[in-house]
Amino acid sequence: MKMKKTQTPPPKFLEVFSPTIMESTVPQRFVDIVNTAGDDVLSSEQKSAKWDWSHKLVGKVSKEIQIPVDNTDDRAFLFKIMRQSCLDYLNYIISKNRAYGWYKIAGREGKPTLDNIHLTHSWIVSQYSGEYNPYHHHTGDFSAVIYLKIPPNMQKELDKELTDHYPTNGLIEFMYGENADMRSDNLKFKPEVGKLLVFPSYLKHFVYPFYCEGERRSMSFNAHMRIV
Repeated sequence: MKMKKTQTPPPKFLEVFSPTIMESTVPQRFVDIVNTAGDDVLSSEQKSAKWDWSHKLVGKVSKEIQIPVDNTDDRAFLFKIMRQSCLDYLNYIISKNRAYGWYKIAGREGKPTLDNIHLTHSWIVSQYSGEYNPYHHHTGDFSAVIYLKIPPNMQKELDKELTDHYPTNGLIEFMYGENADMRSDNLKFKPEVGKLLVFPSYLKHFVYPFYCEGERRSMSFNAHMRIV
């Protein structure tokens, strides 16, 4: 008696041993609001000193400042985008059954909302030729970077470097775990205006220097989960 042929199901590939990074884009209005506030502070030595945040950070960068946004509507708009990005990240992690920090405070049946995302700190990094941010991590549950300005010639500089086996000019690099056969311990992203990256705060990363003229401006923030 012949055995009936059955179709073998395709294999599953499970990538479960590394942190998740969310890549997205913020609206142009977000970029404009933060750049306007940043321009106002960075153009004044007095205001730059008042809003200086470099003593809280590890960057080898001349100016790192907090972001004063006085307009109530603009501030609410920024906060909603920032909190929503963390909520999107959290919901994705929940869908993969890996939101252990959330389960600890809310249980597996808890459904997070914007009210469960608390923003702690936000700041601008104004980076110029030769400056860099060394290997570091953040505090909180979620961290993010948003790119606001890119030097006009940075892409040309990067294009020249593409023949190199390890191009780095102006890139951000995340690192986790060990480099081994059939896996990598790092992931690099090229800065683009409006690009948003959300990642777990413990994930270590490095911002490489560039050597062309112009400003590479980014905004970072930290947030944590809470029960209200």
